Amino acid sequence: MSRKLLYQIVSVIALLCLLAACVAQPAPAPAPTTAAPAAAPAAAKVTGKFYYVQGSAWHPVHQLTQLAFLDGCKELGLECELATTDENSLDAFVALADQTVSRPDAKGVAMWAGGLPIVKPIIEKAKANGIPVALPHFPVEEGFFADNAVQIAADTTKYPDAVAKAMCEELKRQGITEGSVAITQNNHNATEDMVAKVFGEGMQKYCPTLKVLPVELEGMEPTQAIAIAVSVIQANPDIVVGFSTTGGGPTTWAGAQKETGKKVLAVGMDYTRVNLDLVKNDEVWGVVAQPLYHECYGAAELLYKMANGEEVPYWTILDAPLVTKDNMDEFYAILDRLEPQMRPAINPDEKK
Repeated sequence: MSRKLLYQIVSVIALLCLLAACVAQPAPAPAPTTAAPAAAPAAAKVTGKFYYVQGSAWHPVHQLTQLAFLDGCKELGLECELATTDENSLDAFVALADQTVSRPDAKGVAMWAGGLPIVKPIIEKAKANGIPVALPHFPVEEGFFADNAVQIAADTTKYPDAVAKAMCEELKRQGITEGSVAITQNNHNATEDMVAKVFGEGMQKYCPTLKVLPVELEGMEPTQAIAIAVSVIQANPDIVVGFSTTGGGPTTWAGAQKETGKKVLAVGMDYTRVNLDLVKNDEVWGVVAQPLYHECYGAAELLYKMANGEEVPYWTILDAPLVTKDNMDEFYAILDRLEPQMRPAINPDEKK
């Protein structure tokens, strides 16, 4: 294999990690800080700009995070700017991030960086330039990046246990005490592997009479993912739970139930409108609200504090609550407010 081909393969894998919300390595659980940081005092106002760096900016989920960061800036009265590119290549993201931390007016940078090692020199450069960096969504071990970088995200070692407990309580309410539990994930990465592991252990703890099946990879393509879930149902007719670690999972399990006529207690990731509608229509029981909005809103607050010399914890841990019909209105409200500000989601790679 040529070096050029090997480099191209590695770059594609790294880009997929960014879009699938994977991380370079899991972070140990620090002393928890469960709420977003409070705003810095108005008297500590700094001058200059705060930037939000992100590739694949066309993606609807990415657009939500951009608007969340700008909301945080508006609340604090900060001058902020998006440093984004619609390009999906890792090279484009790295070049953009490097340019942004080199700007003389930059007082802080939030970066949707995926925990990728290739970002290390950029964060070191930001440190040399006196620029704090906030990294939402992708927690990595403290010390992985330079000490001018902090994390704000949910804890994948914690919230899947709470989801398992809630699902077991619902099964017991329905009188279901026997059967199989299926777990599917997009691909093997540190985030999804940890969520699947913790959820499976939680099901064994809270529903000890159920059988947890081996994890299956559903992939990114919806038709293929549904086919995988259908095959799991057909091979395990006693199935009572379908859990997915990825944002396409609600569609996967809704489609599989429709094709097989088998009703299961199904939960997947992310409060997209499609997924919330599946919950509303009783096609899946719930979705996990990874804190996409709150972590990027909070990133602006963290940068403001650090730029004013305040100490903040390395990792601000946010909740990733289970969303069911009982509490879905607040997440619809987020989408109702932000979606009118979003542009059409056009993937530039599909136009080539």
